[in-house]
Amino acid sequence: MEMETITTAIGAAITSLSTNIQTMIGTNLPALLGVAAIFIAIPAVWGLVKRFCR
Repeated sequence: MEMETITTAIGAAITSLSTNIQTMIGTNLPALLGVAAIFIAIPAVWGLVKRFCR
């Protein structure tokens, strides 16, 4: 394989992958935000609990 062919193939793969990711995020954005909120909230609550329990 020539270098240009490899570069083109990689570029096409990245483009299709990013499109797929955008589609997945677009359809699952509320779910992703919910999961992200949980992962952000749990350590924050845990820190507050530890602070108050001292």
